[in-house]
Amino acid sequence: SIRVYLIIIICNLDAMKIKKLSYLFLFFIVSSSSLAQNSSTEKESYTWFDSKVGIENTPLYNGVEYIDFEQGENSFKKFLFSGDFQKSMIEYENQRYFDIPLKYDVFNDQIIIKLSTEQKTTILQLFKEKVGAFQIGSKSFQHIKNLSIKDDSEALSGFYEVVYNSSHIQLLKKYRKTQLREIRKRKLYFKYKFKTPYYYVMYNQNVYEVKNQRDFIKIFPELKNIIQEVSVDRSLRNSNPDAYMLAYINQINVLLSKK
Repeated sequence: SIRVYLIIIICNLDAMKIKKLSYLFLFFIVSSSSLAQNSSTEKESYTWFDSKVGIENTPLYNGVEYIDFEQGENSFKKFLFSGDFQKSMIEYENQRYFDIPLKYDVFNDQIIIKLSTEQKTTILQLFKEKVGAFQIGSKSFQHIKNLSIKDDSEALSGFYEVVYNSSHIQLLKKYRKTQLREIRKRKLYFKYKFKTPYYYVMYNQNVYEVKNQRDFIKIFPELKNIIQEVSVDRSLRNSNPDAYMLAYINQINVLLSKK
C-alpha cells in the first residue's frame, strides 16, 4: 500500500530531513490510510510518525548523556516537580515532539528527557539553545533569549512560564531554586528549595519586571485609579504570588480590550 511504501522511504531518510518532509508524507497518508483519517490533530500525526521512524532517528535524539552529580535528597530536588519524568510536549530545533518524558531542572535551567527504544533507555540533557518551548503538566514555557527589560540593564534569558497570554498582554514567570549543601559522615548532600519567583509583563513589545501594585501603575499610569481599586489580599504576594499577579493582569487586560 502507499502507506507502507512511504514508511519505507521515511525510514531510509537522513534523520535531519525526516521532520521537514513529514507533513508532505502525512498529506498523502491522510488521503489513503484509515489510520491517518483518525489522526487529525498535530499531536496524533507527529506521535504516529515518530513511532514509525523511531524516536532515536529524529533530531530530538541529540544531547548530552545526563548524570546528576548533585542529586537532591528526598523531595528537595532541583526539578520543577519532585516526582518522576512527565510526558510533555517539547519544541526542539523548531520541531514539535509529544508525550516525551521530561523534567525541568529549575536550578540549572536545563531540560532533561528520557528516550526509550527496544534496545535501551537513554537520559539526555538537551542542548538548551535548541529548545524553543515546552509544556509540562498544565504549564507552558518559552525559551527567551536576551530580551531587554525596560529601565534595566539586565536582559531575560532562559525558560519562562507563560502564566497569562492575551493579544494585549503577557505575564511571564521565572522559577528559581537555591542549593543547600550539608556534610554528614564525610559525605556531601544537596537540598534544593524554591526561591521567590520573578514576574515580567510584556506589553507593546516592551518587558517590565513587576513585584507589586506600584509596578503595574508605573506601566499603565492612565489606569492608576482602576488598578488601585483592584481587590486583592496583599498576603497573596507571599502565599500565592501567581494569584496576586493575575488579579491585576486580568483587570488590566479587560480594560485594554475596551480601548
